Amino acid sequence: MAQIAFDQPEAKGLTAKLANHAADLSFDELPDDIVSIAKCCFLDWLAVTLAAQDDPITKMLISEAKEQGGNPQATIIGDGLKTSVSQAALINGTVSHALDYDDVNLLMIGHPSVITFAAMMGPAERDGTSGRDFITAFVAGTEIGCRIGKQLMGESHYQKGWHMTGTAGTFAAAAAAGKVLGLKPDTMSVAFGIAASQAAGLKANFGTMCKPMHAGKACQNGLFAASMAKRGWTSNREILECVQGFGDTQTNAFTPDLATDGLGERFLTRGMLFKYHAACYGTHAAIEAARVVRSTHGVTPDEIENVELHVPSGYFKMCNIHEPRTGLEGKFSLRFTTAMGLLGEDTSSMDSYSVEKCTHPAVIAMRDRIKVVANDDLENDHAVADIILTKKNGSVVRQSGAVYEPETDQSRQWARLTEKFISLALPVIGADKAGQIVDKVGALQSLDDLQFISKLAVKEG
Repeated sequence: MAQIAFDQPEAKGLTAKLANHAADLSFDELPDDIVSIAKCCFLDWLAVTLAAQDDPITKMLISEAKEQGGNPQATIIGDGLKTSVSQAALINGTVSHALDYDDVNLLMIGHPSVITFAAMMGPAERDGTSGRDFITAFVAGTEIGCRIGKQLMGESHYQKGWHMTGTAGTFAAAAAAGKVLGLKPDTMSVAFGIAASQAAGLKANFGTMCKPMHAGKACQNGLFAASMAKRGWTSNREILECVQGFGDTQTNAFTPDLATDGLGERFLTRGMLFKYHAACYGTHAAIEAARVVRSTHGVTPDEIENVELHVPSGYFKMCNIHEPRTGLEGKFSLRFTTAMGLLGEDTSSMDSYSVEKCTHPAVIAMRDRIKVVANDDLENDHAVADIILTKKNGSVVRQSGAVYEPETDQSRQWARLTEKFISLALPVIGADKAGQIVDKVGALQSLDDLQFISKLAVKEG
């Protein structure tokens, strides 16, 4: 038995508790709203993956996969290439995060869907996993990602510069893939131990191609962890709580009591938030506030003298690229995205995040009127922003934005995400396939397997 690094009673047996929960979770335990959220997440994941088919990231990864070759076990969403489950996890995971248009959960401080669906899609396609089991695996992975994320590791892990989608996400991917592979509790603990030795991702790479790669590697590494655990690979089964383990080395605020609070009763999957702006979620509250300034207060760009944008201090390490020069950098620039909101630009369109837009004189002129201010009164774990806008006539307009409350009306959320899916998928796969996917995902719990969806989610031609 490994030496426990922490003196909290809740630390003892923590890895086993979380592994047991993931391995033993059944579909019948899932509340109806959790099933609905899972289907919303899957539809959104397919949408953002299909939408990134022309991204340079996608083309490079597929070229690399074709050059390497591989056992044709799983489908690359959009392209249709058949490759190994490992390559498929890497590519589908990276591509689905390429546009930074995928969902987020603030209890993980990361993106659960891209790391769970991509990790388990390949083995589910290969092994004929049912829709019920697929949903259950997603929830298991998301719960583990959230509970090892902010709940266990706290803000300090993220503020040190670790990208939780890559770190906690590797455990989430291991749990989701392990669930599809049928791992027992003891074997799931082993998978977590293997996952811990691969968990990585640095926030310093935000705004580059490495950021979505964090998701892809989490998928690939989590799947590897689950697969090798099933084959009998060994690891430390107390990796979260042991001396020199994941918690001991990666955080200054280890909170096992929060990680297990309400385990099996309180589903953190309810914290899923969906993006309707194609940029880092940390920019969304500011975009929303800017849109209200324009639409409700009637402020035009010519009237604006300067803008103070107040955000939580943690945002300075997440999405405050001062002068973005590429579309990818623009997604992580509060000044750029707020300027786009004030100018009335379509922040939901991928075309809005480009070199041309970042360097457009009108956008730069508005961007340079915006000063980002760290406000310690605003909590880092809330997606909030305050705009203080001074007009050329001296009058001041104040507007707050907040986007941290999940939608509770699942029908309304499904309708809104269906609209987003159609808009993103239709140019890639056509109206007929897009409509069929919406129907199939809507009835996901009744599907015998995922084969039909894999065949539909392939671009025409």
